Amino acid sequence: MTDQTTRCRPLRLALTALLLTAIAPGAGLAAGYYEGETITVIIGLDAAAGGSTVGRLLAKHLEEHLEGKPTVIVNNMPGASGLNAHLYVLLKAPKDGTTVYYGPRSSLGELLELPGFSFKYNQFTPLGGVQIAGLVIYARTDVVPGGLVRPRDITNAQRLIFGGMAPEHGRMIISTMGLDLLGASYTFIPGYPSSGNIRAAVISGEVNVATDAAHAYLNQVVPQLNDNGTGMPIYSMPLLNENGELVQNPLVPGVASLPALYEEIHGEAPSGLAWESILTMLEIDQTMQHVFLGPPNMNQEAVAAFRASFLTALKTSAYREEAQRILSYVPEPVGHQRQAEILAATSKVTPAVLNYIKQHIQKNSSY
Repeated sequence: MTDQTTRCRPLRLALTALLLTAIAPGAGLAAGYYEGETITVIIGLDAAAGGSTVGRLLAKHLEEHLEGKPTVIVNNMPGASGLNAHLYVLLKAPKDGTTVYYGPRSSLGELLELPGFSFKYNQFTPLGGVQIAGLVIYARTDVVPGGLVRPRDITNAQRLIFGGMAPEHGRMIISTMGLDLLGASYTFIPGYPSSGNIRAAVISGEVNVATDAAHAYLNQVVPQLNDNGTGMPIYSMPLLNENGELVQNPLVPGVASLPALYEEIHGEAPSGLAWESILTMLEIDQTMQHVFLGPPNMNQEAVAAFRASFLTALKTSAYREEAQRILSYVPEPVGHQRQAEILAATSKVTPAVLNYIKQHIQKNSSY
């Protein structure tokens, strides 16, 4: 009996260990690829930029949901319109997933092969992106004699002066393409460093038409211009949903979308090369303004963990409530598969559309 008990003791100990492992909280579960690690998010913007605020918010919620509970820190690397950060992650970041890029991308830089764009975005590892906000094009009401009464009256303005950033900036291109589509004649004045500077120029009367992100329009343009009768919205840019369908911008449901205003003015849906070019700009430039990108050939365990946690974090009520409180809107997630489709779309732009975009930039450069 004693001998049998002695012989069975190792087996009993093993079974006991297995039982304790099964019932102990967290025991036996994968600790997570990132356990004990620090992830550095390289942001290609100045620390005071609005995009950095979004990046810090996302980093906070990623830290809470990544398996292994790594520390997530933000490192701002401004310069060369974000190219410094792009090239650092592309060429120098370790492949283990501890260094990733977050921030804006320049689809137009890649499309037009602007200086410094010696790479393609599909060389990076796609980790997920965000839809920041759609655009609203607005104007001073004194652009026509007697004042604007309806958005469609913009086509009667004799001296529209559009205040903008660089002519090759995506927001400027698609917004002024919309004016062209409607049949409104304008002069483009470039060189304003930010949307805030442009808003100030509209308020002072230096320019009389501009574009802004929907949340900034609601928080800044409406109280400073619309509420006192000196400004009004002309149209909003539609959004592309995850199925590639055009939808009304939910932040500004009362502002007619560009295709709806076009149909009101012209009695038919928009079509032709100008409309095709606007749809192309929506796809490659406006559907996913900010991105998380890993270096080429990033560790696949890290890739899977990051992608899953990114979507989990951005679907939580905690993230959405904090985003609404801090930003006054919620940047919506773009999964890595849709992200990859959007990044690939730049290389599929037709020669006709590419030529139209180039001609539009040239037009806006000859003020």
